[in-house]
Amino acid sequence: MVSRKKLKGKARKKAANTEAAAAGGRDLALSFSTQIRRRPWECTHGWDLTEYPTDHDCNKFIDEVVRIFAECEVSEGIAGLAVDKALSFTRDIFPDVWNDSACLEWISSAFVTIGTIAIINGDVFICATAMGFSESLNQHVAFYYMGSQPLMYVAKIVDLIWAEERRTISYLKKRIPCKCLNEKYKAVKSLPKMYTCCNKTCSLPDRSVNLSAMMTCGGCRREHYCSEECQAAHWEDHRDACKGWRKWNAENCTK
Repeated sequence: MVSRKKLKGKARKKAANTEAAAAGGRDLALSFSTQIRRRPWECTHGWDLTEYPTDHDCNKFIDEVVRIFAECEVSEGIAGLAVDKALSFTRDIFPDVWNDSACLEWISSAFVTIGTIAIINGDVFICATAMGFSESLNQHVAFYYMGSQPLMYVAKIVDLIWAEERRTISYLKKRIPCKCLNEKYKAVKSLPKMYTCCNKTCSLPDRSVNLSAMMTCGGCRREHYCSEECQAAHWEDHRDACKGWRKWNAENCTK
């Protein structure tokens, strides 16, 4: 039987770790969301930080999201969970921001910058969450406000969150106007292009497969698989989305 003294010690240790995680989150949020303002001579990687004042809800939105990312990095360490938590939290706390497409586009640009800063600093977790969150905002605007896609393209968001270094750097490099990632891209561009199998029960490590071996769903042309077996296993989950994309492709895409 564990003694009462040991139980109290474990409780204190858990509380200390929780507080450390929260403190780390606050420090990291402060670092990412304010360092560009405090160091105006450094590159902003395309983010126009002057568009909204520092006390605007958009900036508070960014601070809260990065805080959640930092805390999740210390506690769960699961990037997809961190993105889900940030999306849910901000919808509740900042409904006016979510109802303004211009705000969402500006925040999305901010997270491209945050992802770039993170990959330069070697923080893979923050970079993955920033990319996933930015893409989620982009797709929300495209689906709900622009009508340029029939539904959320979840597979792309998941693929970015799971992406290896080459794909991560390539994705960010295409979205920033500066040359800050050119050297990093040169160092990884010879690596094989890897993508994520859309079947959640895929047995491959990290569900990662070489692009040249990927199979694409012939109906929606959006979901990708490592094998026919994985495509068949995922069909029940994919069926409705496949129909939605197939209809949209027929109406909007030229052959």
